Amino acid sequence: MREYKVVVADIDRTLRDKNDEFGDINRKAFQELHRRGVKLGLASGRPLWQKLMHHAEEWGLGFQFDFIIGLNGGEIYDDETKETIKLNPLQPESIKEIVTKMEPTNCNPFIYREGYMLARWDDDLLKASAARNKNASKTVKELSELWEEPIGKIMYRTHSAEEMDTIVAPYAKTIENDIFFSFKTRVDLLVFQDRRNNKGNATAEYCRRHGISMEDVMAFGDAENDMEMMQMAGYSVCLCNGMKENKEIADAVTEYPAGEDGFGRWLFDHYF
Repeated sequence: MREYKVVVADIDRTLRDKNDEFGDINRKAFQELHRRGVKLGLASGRPLWQKLMHHAEEWGLGFQFDFIIGLNGGEIYDDETKETIKLNPLQPESIKEIVTKMEPTNCNPFIYREGYMLARWDDDLLKASAARNKNASKTVKELSELWEEPIGKIMYRTHSAEEMDTIVAPYAKTIENDIFFSFKTRVDLLVFQDRRNNKGNATAEYCRRHGISMEDVMAFGDAENDMEMMQMAGYSVCLCNGMKENKEIADAVTEYPAGEDGFGRWLFDHYF
């Protein structure tokens, strides 16, 4: 296999499973890529402030990632320039349209503001998300607070995959337009964001700034919000625990899941 100049990976259910720690084989794989001079990137749906900048230290890599993509492509941190690039946030008029048109689903909309989550009302799903990610959460006094300023994305959680697939996701598709669209990042989490933003376009923007072709990128992912990144990369790998649609477009599928260091094992078995 040819050598790639960039390796970019999703985090949750790609580099680690929901309840698992980052594994030693994954750590050694990143360290070997770094030793070879490969530029390394993370690509997440979470905002940069939500611990993305601390993963390298948390995982004991000994170096920072060359770039980190947050908000599904809405922001990029470039470690060489120390610059954070903001891309195409949803504007207040679009936020208002989404929130008001989604009301028949009876789902609780929530957004990220710097340092905390802001939701329409408090419920068990919001509390669980805040606890899981160690975030502060707040609720609005007036609904219009949700569209006071541009934001990267709007999210809706459901109590089950069935509720998402039979009610919320199909309804969300009916309110999409030329500006925004919806997609699932997990079976119970739906996201609205600007159509121009995705992990693939953000990776391409980083590469453009550094004179690198997307043909020289290897991408790892598992879910719907990784699709563009995997399709645009020169080579893509889906975790075996990933979605069927991702496996179908991937050049390879790992033998081990995210919770068993599938990323690192695949690199040692097939690339190094």
